[in-house]
Amino acid sequence: MSEPVLGPLSRHGSEMLDNSTDQAPHERAIEVLEQAVAAGEPAAARLLARGYLDQGRLIEAQELLDPLVAAGRDDLADVLADVLADLDLSQDAERAYLMAVASGDSKAMNNFALFLAEQGRFDEAVGMFERAVELGDTLAPANLARTHLHDRSDVVSALAVAEQHLDTARPTTYCALAEVYAELGRLDEAEQLLRTAIDLDAQQAHIDYAKFLHSRRNDLAAAEREYRLAEEIGEPAAGYHLGAFLLERGDDDDAADVLERAASWGDIDARRLLDTEFELVTDP
Repeated sequence: MSEPVLGPLSRHGSEMLDNSTDQAPHERAIEVLEQAVAAGEPAAARLLARGYLDQGRLIEAQELLDPLVAAGRDDLADVLADVLADLDLSQDAERAYLMAVASGDSKAMNNFALFLAEQGRFDEAVGMFERAVELGDTLAPANLARTHLHDRSDVVSALAVAEQHLDTARPTTYCALAEVYAELGRLDEAEQLLRTAIDLDAQQAHIDYAKFLHSRRNDLAAAEREYRLAEEIGEPAAGYHLGAFLLERGDDDDAADVLERAASWGDIDARRLLDTEFELVTDP
């Protein structure tokens, strides 16, 4: 499916989103994209949804996307599905995922498979991951191996998938194979794979390395270093993982700062952990 052509407001708003590292410029980008949506620029809705989601504004994203998808904007179904899943609206999310998957979107297939796995529907998740792999999705092979490893406790299948799909063009496969090797006690090989994944800029390589250093090497200082590097370079969900690690270490004040910062940039898991662990602090 081809991407809608950027109009002038959409282009300006997109550039502002890409360059905003503080909340105030991000708010201005959202204002420009709201104008672009009002002007009828087709590419604006996806960009505006991204702007909302960057700040964790799920309800506003849903209110934006729901009527557009209902009116025939199937190209937005994948984003709507992710939003509905985050809102725990499982039935609505599944309908939106099915709409997105029908268009042959491999990224939507990968995300739908993750959703199915979270629902405990592991066989369906495996089948959807396999479809995404066939269509060349870059994240699906690693997620398929991890589903075999963690959800189905099938180390043999996980190893076969991870080794078959190991590919520098899909660098998360190095992280997945490292997890399998770690499970098999092949720790030195696992660590080398994780270092390679970092060199290849795999999506969450520093986070995965930090987990390895923590759980397999019991090197807390090195693990914290990797978590902080992950946050510094903006790996997805880095704030949540660093905050959870700091909480486990008993550094509550630093954890609260990290989680609040991550939550302000749309990290739903960070917000949930913050609200759970610091209820007495955050409640009025």
